[in-house]
Amino acid sequence: MDTALPPSAAWQALALLAFSTAITPGPNNLMLLASGARFGLLRTLPHLLGVVFGTAMLVAASIAGFGALLLAWPLAVHVLKVAGAGYLVYLAWRLTRRAPGTPAGDAPSAGHPLSALQALGFQFVNPKVWMMGLAAAATLQAADARTALLGVALFSAVALPCILLWAAFGVVILRVLRTARARAMFDLAIAIALVATALMMLAG
Repeated sequence: MDTALPPSAAWQALALLAFSTAITPGPNNLMLLASGARFGLLRTLPHLLGVVFGTAMLVAASIAGFGALLLAWPLAVHVLKVAGAGYLVYLAWRLTRRAPGTPAGDAPSAGHPLSALQALGFQFVNPKVWMMGLAAAATLQAADARTALLGVALFSAVALPCILLWAAFGVVILRVLRTARARAMFDLAIAIALVATALMMLAG
């Protein structure tokens, strides 16, 4: 078996793919932004790690060929879209459930951030992550197990600080939004963005 690693250009392309997809707005980053603003960085870390590990699992699955098989099945694609969009709408609803005047992080129906397992599970119904995995697989071009492992590690190492920035920005916003009204308006803006993302997910 040929175990030669891909040329450096392939690794550079993979790192650029990880950076460009992880730093740009999307469902995960919007959710991390809102979580950082509600609960602070420390309580958001399990959510963040769930995103990283879930994404790594899907990138690995795509490199192994499972991503292409799944997305070649039209019904599976439809189920992914509906499930992912439905979950985003549910999260948007949660964001609007904070009682007036309630401090950030103490909303009666949203008193805790997403767990690592919940965030990990969301990756499996997030079409954007599946597409990222397919692009990573195409970049490495039928990699062997060693190369695939290195590719997943590189992807995760580049993506982690990018999504951490979104959660940290939420913490900054938490310090700026000092009134209950300002926090409620921020929650509403994120909720609207999540619903808009869900609609684009269904239409895409």
